[in-house]
Amino acid sequence: MIGIAKDKRMINDLTQVHTTRRWFWWVAYWVSQIGSPPLTGTITALMIGFILSTPPAWRWTIFYIVLTILVPCAYIVWLVQVGKVVDFHLPTRAQRIRPLILSFVTALVTWLVMFQVEAPRLLQMLSTVNLVQMGLFLIITLRWKISLHCTAATILAELAFALFGTGAVLLTMSVPLIAWSRVHLERHTVAQTVAGILLGIGILTPALFMYQ
Repeated sequence: MIGIAKDKRMINDLTQVHTTRRWFWWVAYWVSQIGSPPLTGTITALMIGFILSTPPAWRWTIFYIVLTILVPCAYIVWLVQVGKVVDFHLPTRAQRIRPLILSFVTALVTWLVMFQVEAPRLLQMLSTVNLVQMGLFLIITLRWKISLHCTAATILAELAFALFGTGAVLLTMSVPLIAWSRVHLERHTVAQTVAGILLGIGILTPALFMYQ
């Protein structure tokens, strides 16, 4: 009887551990989905559009989102459908190269148009940040896998803090949460998430000083 009771307790403990792990996995999964680079990048652009709040600024914002976010996303979706990549988040480093090349090209075109036609200065800054970001992502990814999630989330959080001050604290807190989700899902190592955060800070901080 004592042995049976011990076995039951062990089964209950294992079941509880499994349930807890599954719950953490689902939390990490949805944090990763909500904090994906296309979504955080779109929110960053919309935030600037909201700050400027003029019809021309909104047109530029939509132009930026379509060319730098929707076009690369459509390409990745197509790659998933034809079986050339595993999933939308591109977990394999080698499979990130072609989407990053396209993202760099669309970022370059957006940057050139923004400066040729004199778009609002904040959007020019964002297009510059995005161009540098895509270029560095492409170069780094040739040799190493870095967390795009963490870089995009860091840029959003830092820019929001620069524009809104302490009102953006929750966004700042989202950065380590997104980093945790990527590590928990085994999509990145701790070093890769930290590198992503530092890259975001390193790109946006000088841009904020240059475009003041």
